Amino acid sequence: MHEKQPIADLIAKHNRGLLSAAEQEAFFRLFERDDLDPEVADYLWQNYRQYADTAIWPEAFRRKFAERMTKRILRSAQPSAPKVVRMTPFLQRRWWRYAAAVLILAGTGAYLWSITRDQQAAAPAQLAQATVSPGTNGAVLTLADGTKVVLDSLGNGVVASQRGTDVVLKNGLLEYHTTDNGMQASYNTLEIPRGRQFQLVLPDGSKVWLNAASTIKYPTIFTGRERVVEISGEAFFDVEQDKAKPFIVKINNSTVIEVLATSFNINAYEQEQAVKTTLVEGSLRVNANNDRQMLKPGQQAQVAAGKPVRVVNNVNISQAMAWKNGYFDFNDVDLPVMMRQLERWYDIQVIYEGTVPDVTFKGKMDRNVQLSDVVGFLKNFGINASLQDRKLLISGS
Repeated sequence: MHEKQPIADLIAKHNRGLLSAAEQEAFFRLFERDDLDPEVADYLWQNYRQYADTAIWPEAFRRKFAERMTKRILRSAQPSAPKVVRMTPFLQRRWWRYAAAVLILAGTGAYLWSITRDQQAAAPAQLAQATVSPGTNGAVLTLADGTKVVLDSLGNGVVASQRGTDVVLKNGLLEYHTTDNGMQASYNTLEIPRGRQFQLVLPDGSKVWLNAASTIKYPTIFTGRERVVEISGEAFFDVEQDKAKPFIVKINNSTVIEVLATSFNINAYEQEQAVKTTLVEGSLRVNANNDRQMLKPGQQAQVAAGKPVRVVNNVNISQAMAWKNGYFDFNDVDLPVMMRQLERWYDIQVIYEGTVPDVTFKGKMDRNVQLSDVVGFLKNFGINASLQDRKLLISGS
């Protein structure tokens, strides 16, 4: 398409703040066009994604861009059949002021809800009756002697010293620095309350991301032939390679994961129907209920109480890792599954009054959105939802 280069040049000048009045008007008109070459349209998406927070994007441009995003999705949604639309751009937190939530509800039909800044200002007052902010970084560290250290508000530096090991907090990351290799290991426990998340570097250099309502127990130094940790809740591991010392994860006193060097996610919340281990890279073996299964990248092991290990091929890895990457992936999940994720992240209690609405969601949502916006989203689909303090009441639809 002959216009590609001129448009690319126009965008480049815009990024440098060099547009003339006429060029600025031409740039503005790009957002009103429906016939743009797909490559040009994608270039616009990426440009906004990179520069949205800078002064070169005037308020009028931001509003026009939000309108274009909404129109693009509305054209993709058909009222007769649910349909998943491409919503990746909405995952960026800096865009949230114009796209508070974008989800599709599958059931009796397909729907779309997209709130712009202006629409939020005109929303009913009851949507703002309670303010519940999204989760943030934070954890409680229990040392070997039982001392508890709340990490939420601590600055960088040594948190504690125990048996030849310094526990160091650095930019929200907890690390272990061994000062005496001859000392014996002691055990620490890192607890992530609801409404929090945290990252840990284990003594061997392995990295662990922990979701809300999760716990990990580990030694301050790995001794012996194995590196053993215990978890509950949800965690993503990036394990350092050591062929002579396998990495072992024990889950809820029932499932054991044997690892060499790999990246994987474990979802082991007690409220869920099965423990799910999703392999991203490397290889690992899942032992549970007298069954053993090897996993390859892209596979997921599902362990339900008293049942053999079930291996699922070609699993949606991005969905399993969505929480770590800063968003919710609600594709093909029902209301109770969605609500359990919101309970943990917003530290709320969901109460159902009467029949639970039988709906399935499709879409993604930034984890930085205010809960009141989620309540508004549910109401737009006819689901009776109200927020009272930290209780979300769902009374059917």
